Amino acid sequence: MHYLGLALYAEGKTDYYFLRPLLLRLCMDICLRQATRSVEFNEEFIALDDPSHARGAARETRIVEAARQARGAWRIVFVHTDGANDPSRSRTQLAQPALDLLRQSCADDGIGVAVIPIKETEAWALVDGDALRQVFCTVLDDERLGVPPLGTIETLQDPKARLNQVFLSTNPPARSRRAGTSPWLQSLGEQVSLERLRQLPGFQALEAELIGALRHLNILH
Repeated sequence: MHYLGLALYAEGKTDYYFLRPLLLRLCMDICLRQATRSVEFNEEFIALDDPSHARGAARETRIVEAARQARGAWRIVFVHTDGANDPSRSRTQLAQPALDLLRQSCADDGIGVAVIPIKETEAWALVDGDALRQVFCTVLDDERLGVPPLGTIETLQDPKARLNQVFLSTNPPARSRRAGTSPWLQSLGEQVSLERLRQLPGFQALEAELIGALRHLNILH
């Protein structure tokens, strides 16, 4: 049996809500279909945070120091940064330095994987009308919800605002309206269709890199 611990360093607090359940589901799906033997996942998907002694340091240093503090509990560290319409630049400047430093400093512990939506994480939460209906408890169809066509998801100018518009279209109670979409992101990460996400270039790049990492760890064929 393989044992696989996962950790995530994300840009913002709400990114953890959505990405941790989503990335766990993706890992489990890949391993179920391709692993050399059964895989047991750690109960906790670790949310990495800047250690107090590293605050003010370069981002890659903060990520590696956070990973070091969690040594023994992970074999894959996901490094998230939004693409902001230029994912290549975001990778070069914000993700790759951390991945390189992880490789240099923590090679015996595991490996890093970049998570870079073309624009923002919220775009991935918009791909599945059925998941949105289930989470937001509505029967409105995609058009009335304002769910964008799949082919336009990663070109939206402001995915976060669009997700909020979709939520408001369900006419939520005032208290929920004030809280916004943040309380629903974990449920969306648990429900959103992997197959629909796999049609997005940003998600395709993530999955390809994750498969390579799992092969590097000798978990996949």
